[in-house]
Amino acid sequence: MKDIALSPAKFAPAGRRFVGSDRRAPLRDGLWSSGEYGPGQTAGRFYPIACVALEVTQRCNLDCTLCYLSDSAELTYDPPLSVLFARLESIHSHYGPGTSVQLTGGDPTLRKVEDLEALCREIRRLGMRSCLMTNGIRASRAMLARLAAAGLDDVAFHVDLTQERKGFETETELNRVRRSYIRRTRGLGLRVLFNTTVFAGNFAELPALARFMRDQPEIAFVSFQMQADTGRGVLRARPEGLTQASVSKAIEDGYETPLHFETASVGHSRCNRYASVVSAGGRAVSLLSNAPLVHQVIDALEQYDESNQGHIDTAEAVKRLVLRRPLLALRAGLHLAGCALRLGGGLLRGRARRQAVFIHNFMAADALEEDRCASCVFMVATANGPMSMCAHNAQRDAQLAEADQVDSEMGSFWWNPTRKGLSSRPDLPQLDDPSLAPLKRLKGQMRAMRERQRDAS
Repeated sequence: MKDIALSPAKFAPAGRRFVGSDRRAPLRDGLWSSGEYGPGQTAGRFYPIACVALEVTQRCNLDCTLCYLSDSAELTYDPPLSVLFARLESIHSHYGPGTSVQLTGGDPTLRKVEDLEALCREIRRLGMRSCLMTNGIRASRAMLARLAAAGLDDVAFHVDLTQERKGFETETELNRVRRSYIRRTRGLGLRVLFNTTVFAGNFAELPALARFMRDQPEIAFVSFQMQADTGRGVLRARPEGLTQASVSKAIEDGYETPLHFETASVGHSRCNRYASVVSAGGRAVSLLSNAPLVHQVIDALEQYDESNQGHIDTAEAVKRLVLRRPLLALRAGLHLAGCALRLGGGLLRGRARRQAVFIHNFMAADALEEDRCASCVFMVATANGPMSMCAHNAQRDAQLAEADQVDSEMGSFWWNPTRKGLSSRPDLPQLDDPSLAPLKRLKGQMRAMRERQRDAS
């Protein structure tokens, strides 16, 4: 089981608090040193990070064939709110207001809804954005309504065949689940996202799935996450034919238009591909088709951005662009108008709306690339600060077992998943050996191996 990176010392958390004068500098420097800070790069220019995962539980109510959790995940206790609040403060220190915080796990809906409400309120108080990452099974409309009232901004539903939901044999059949989840969110003011793991078992259906995503006006963001050999899942190495190029082509076949994934960048090009489309009535048009114009706009917005401590104030930067570069603003406006006109009859069949399309190429646990980890735009909050998501997944148990310090008026306390509550001592025990756990507490490879042993005996 690949839970440990080959050289874990190279991939360390960033520290509990940010030290420096420019929050964007670490990401910008990492991208620059990797040769990835080109004219289309938005990371490090407009924001210090794309998002940070706050894992509120390691428990999950599914056993996905591809899962980044570790063998020990189901043996752990949930972190107390005091620990999670301390991690939110650390996230805010590093990346400032405007940061997207993913409430994730495991599945966060296995926590009490009151805990999730408290986290949404605290994220809103800190001026950051909250996103609930869930498989949707327990995310009822009543729960989503409560979380929206508490300040939740986004909800990301993960639905695909790796979850082995009973009664669903194809991604097309799973569209019934996706539609039901969309209905739950209507009228709540939540931005809706959908995540899909791409693997050999659903690659042939990717064009049809992309077409479905294109045609749902409620979906603002679509993420296709490529199979990676990490964590506890029973599926391991990615098939040779599953590449960024082949996945991009399949998605473009579904959207029935070129998406120009190469125009604008969100982090390292071997990690992420990004497209932005406008769609209506079953038709889609790429907003990034004019690369020189897009790069000029990116350059101008960077020049006119005065919020370099954190995330760009897009509205203010655009105002300055219009006032100082009216010809460029006119060209950009005409380009957008042309995109809308190319929707043609689609405008008669439905309203136009923008949708972001992402491809995430996560790394295998035993094949981490230092330059990609150094320029990672998707981080995980740990006891010692933010850490690259791929590096964290590769050494998950080591990070989970770190004592997490919480300072209060009563003094300092410590927590790790071996204990249910806080401890007055930092020398907490290590995680239990999952090979000794009862079968009902195991998932993934370890469960499959134990079942084989049981059947053989």
